Amino acid sequence: MRGTTAPIAFITAALSVGLLAPGAQADPAAQVSPTTVKAGSTVTVRASCDTGTAETVDATSQAFKNGTVTLRRTQGAGYTGQATIAPAENFTSGGPDPVGRLSQWGVDGNCPDGRGFHAAFTVDRGH
Repeated sequence: MRGTTAPIAFITAALSVGLLAPGAQADPAAQVSPTTVKAGSTVTVRASCDTGTAETVDATSQAFKNGTVTLRRTQGAGYTGQATIAPAENFTSGGPDPVGRLSQWGVDGNCPDGRGFHAAFTVDRGH
């Protein structure tokens, strides 16, 4: 009986830390390029999602001219799309999102499996 206790204890421990769990998933990753962009310019948004077969996902940011951009599926589990940054007047004291000359913004979205992604970028509204 003693010989079966160790294997059972190992299996229990392995399951508790996920060593034997099938299909372990990494957190979704996202990036915006360029990371610093002038107001009114275009950025590319990329997100990687481990699961899901949706052809598109949405990414949103208050700094985007239209608020949301559709990312289209690329090879593997990646999604990419381009967004136009709002004009400089949107970032001044008279606009809807008043900030300084340089301001950091985020872009958020969800993979097809519901897990979220986030990336940050900087908008330079100029002089």
